[in-house]
Amino acid sequence: MTTLSLTDAERTVFARVANTDVPPGAIVRDFDALLDCLRTDGIPVSPKTSEFAIARLPELNALLTHPVPIGLHRGRQTSYPNVDGLHLLLRFSRLGKVDRFATTPRMVLNTEMAAKWHLLSPTERYFSLLERWWSFADFGSDRFGLAAADRMAEYRCTFLKRHRPGSRAKERDEKWQVAMFGALGMKQVALMQLFGLLDIVSDQAVSGKGWQIKRMVATPWGLSASATYLRAFRYTSTELLEHLLNPSGENSVEEEDPIQEELDRPPFFTWADAVIPFFPAWRSSLGEPETVEPFRGSVTFKVALGQGVWRRIVMPAQSDFADLAEFILDAFNFDHEHLYQFRYQDEYATQRTLDDPSCSDVDDDYADEVTLGEAGLSPRQLVEFRYDFGDDWRFNVLVEKLDASETGAEPAVLAKEGKAPQQYQ
Repeated sequence: MTTLSLTDAERTVFARVANTDVPPGAIVRDFDALLDCLRTDGIPVSPKTSEFAIARLPELNALLTHPVPIGLHRGRQTSYPNVDGLHLLLRFSRLGKVDRFATTPRMVLNTEMAAKWHLLSPTERYFSLLERWWSFADFGSDRFGLAAADRMAEYRCTFLKRHRPGSRAKERDEKWQVAMFGALGMKQVALMQLFGLLDIVSDQAVSGKGWQIKRMVATPWGLSASATYLRAFRYTSTELLEHLLNPSGENSVEEEDPIQEELDRPPFFTWADAVIPFFPAWRSSLGEPETVEPFRGSVTFKVALGQGVWRRIVMPAQSDFADLAEFILDAFNFDHEHLYQFRYQDEYATQRTLDDPSCSDVDDDYADEVTLGEAGLSPRQLVEFRYDFGDDWRFNVLVEKLDASETGAEPAVLAKEGKAPQQYQ
């Protein structure tokens, strides 16, 4: 197993942070403030993006330890990078989930995960959220997975080094600063402040403009934590490369490969192994929700293709998405000669893609690997069905009803309107 070595300076910083009464930054306090909002009546979200409703953003911003001053009349969620970062953590911690059963979709508290959160100490809450940021959100933010997460870890480390106390590099190269803001995204900058990696002094709001930053200084914790995490990432990458070049090792002994378990282990845990000894209060982590039984019954969809052309169909919940694709194509008199893809947001507002089983190198799952009952669909949820990537037919698949009483339902077209377009012109 990889052992991450620490410098004396890093050990000193970790020991100093561990001896403070509260975790670094304001992340635990601010995250709890948003959980309180979810606990009462939830927070309305956009039906399409699942971002917080624009009307609620100023109120949520004002709840936080470091509200972001902006000069925008109706800023979107990205205009409030601190709120945007907390929204990401609510999703990836599984503490917040989208309830689409209400007339207005809302992000609500996941009571199962909230019970687990309640048992954690402030230190455990801090590192649980840090894990979700570095180990889950980074990997899930880009289709390139490991490469994207490695790149983000490097960007953060470089950014913080350039803003270490006494450094004037940032002042000499404004173009670099702008480029790094673009590469990282302001949400990452806000998260660095929330987690105590970066101290930020905001400038006054300027009419018509977003967050104006006056000064940024990396904290000793930010410099040490980001540098050691990047090293943990590089150790994992090096072992992966060596394993690919020489999978059996120097000796061709027939025994279980000890490297494979290490390769399957996220770099965060390699980093945590070196850090945990300094934090005796870090004994547990948040974990994952329990597996939910698939929905059983029938699912009714309204499938539209352009204006005024739709088919209302019913499918048994045990059907997979490949079955749904075939039935949609038959309902519109299309052939089955081309590839397809489904896209939808799950209950944690994470984009899911389900590809034609004939596709290679898929990002998520194949359509025949997930049933309708396993997908966590809910009424008023929209699923996009793309067919024939050349002609790019796009069907809007709206979930209308889930009926648990129809356990023996057969696929059927319940109603239709409009003549289906010609597949080939």
